[in-house]
Amino acid sequence: MTQLPDPDLPEPDAPSPDPPGAADPTPAVEVDVARTGGIAGITRRWSAQPPESEASEWISLIDRCPWNEAPSPAGAEDRQSAPTAPPRATPMPDGFVWIIRATCSRADPREAELPDDEVVGAWRELVDAVRDWSRRSGSPGPERPGR
Repeated sequence: MTQLPDPDLPEPDAPSPDPPGAADPTPAVEVDVARTGGIAGITRRWSAQPPESEASEWISLIDRCPWNEAPSPAGAEDRQSAPTAPPRATPMPDGFVWIIRATCSRADPREAELPDDEVVGAWRELVDAVRDWSRRSGSPGPERPGR
């Protein structure tokens, strides 16, 4: 007679329902951008989590930004590695403020808070890349159509 397995005991060679690596892996690169302020005072957010195959391009974009020259967001811990960061300027009334956070698997997160008129050069390239990636990825966009 064939003996049926006990349904209350796991099969000895059965694969785990959650094999290693099946959980969402931490992305190699993640960049979050938030734009606050403006007349309406609305915060808009974008995020990019590119695949590993694009990580080197994103790391290059991140590394070109002058993180040590930018102030950290309000409420963030003082950065010991950035003693040259200029004092925070008074933001322009109804102006936009950009908060940029970049995390690479190989380094500590970097954060910067910049008034709209300082989002130029490498900062502008990074912000635009995140916004474009967010739109292309189909993630729920913070922007209204046509903007």
